[in-house]
Amino acid sequence: MTTDQSIRPAAFASEVHPVKILLVDDKAENLVSLESLLSKNGESITYLFANSGEDALKIALQEELALILLDVQMPGMNGYEVARYLRDISKTRNIPIIFVTAIDEQDAHVIEGFEAGAVDFLFKPLHPFITKAKVSAFVRFYQQKKQLEKVNKLTLETNQQLEERVKERTQELTRVNKDLDTFVYTASHDLKAPINNIEGLVTALHEILHEKGAPPEGVLPIMDMINTSVSRFKSILSDLTEVAKVQYAAAEKDKVSFKELLEDIKLNIKDLIEKHDAVIVEDFSQAPEISFSRKNLRSILYNLVSNSIKYRSPERRPEIRVTTTCADGFTLLTVQDNGLGLRKQDQLKVFGMFKRLHTHVEGTGVGLAIVKRIAENCGGKIDFESELGEGSAFKVYLK
Repeated sequence: MTTDQSIRPAAFASEVHPVKILLVDDKAENLVSLESLLSKNGESITYLFANSGEDALKIALQEELALILLDVQMPGMNGYEVARYLRDISKTRNIPIIFVTAIDEQDAHVIEGFEAGAVDFLFKPLHPFITKAKVSAFVRFYQQKKQLEKVNKLTLETNQQLEERVKERTQELTRVNKDLDTFVYTASHDLKAPINNIEGLVTALHEILHEKGAPPEGVLPIMDMINTSVSRFKSILSDLTEVAKVQYAAAEKDKVSFKELLEDIKLNIKDLIEKHDAVIVEDFSQAPEISFSRKNLRSILYNLVSNSIKYRSPERRPEIRVTTTCADGFTLLTVQDNGLGLRKQDQLKVFGMFKRLHTHVEGTGVGLAIVKRIAENCGGKIDFESELGEGSAFKVYLK
């Protein structure tokens, strides 16, 4: 992942966060002596003093501390009590505490100290090397922790910036897609008039030629090709208009029966079914109806069923199975056939606009793109499975 050039995480490594260490002892001379011992460490550290447990608690709540060196034996509140209070306060519970004590190094005292919240012990008389080594270790740990916090903060800020950029980019792409769809709709609408004029002129020319007798040899085939091209062009314009309508037209929802809708479609493609002796098996028992746009659902079912017949295998009778079930809050419409199927490398192209993977079948390659758009526009999706020579199955998840 790349970041903005103005953000330089490496710069944090060279930053040194201010270090404050609290020294707690009821005897002022002990505090001075301890500060003198530690200040020879050569590190930039601010030392704060407290002469009692109460003062130590006040300072700990007011300051950000890297470490507390806490005397155990003090009048009033002793070191163990102070440590327990600090451990119970969310702001101070993670401050490391080293107990400084003149008590003999006995297991009972050490256990009590660790139970109170200590991370280590220093026993008087203090050994200069050991004392400085332990304090330096906690100072380094504190500096590393602060650097890590800064890096984490930077990471969060960077992620937020990236999320904003992705959001902006998504909005931009949405606007571009909307503009493209608007252009497609406008262009397809505006082109209808001139193509209709061309069709009328060809018809008129055909009539004139016949009025003057037999047309010259070779003219009629050319006229037929012109008519075929005009018809295909009109079909493409119609499909383009349909794509744009799917994206923006407000679709009213109705209670739609899958069985009734399929019967209507079967009547519409009766000639296609009879021509290829197709068998359509249905099972809507688990989800017989849905609240959905009747027009859009008809478009989905029509495209999937008619395609299953069009892309039949020449080796067997076409059989199409249409079923509905409930699946994770969706109504799952499945249309499965025993047709030609597709190669694995072609399956990703199947929903593309104007993608025709079997060119021997008439069509514009827009039908499946429309199905996909309808499903996604209503919060659903479409999955596709296919095996070359075995057939295909389309699974449409409808909200």
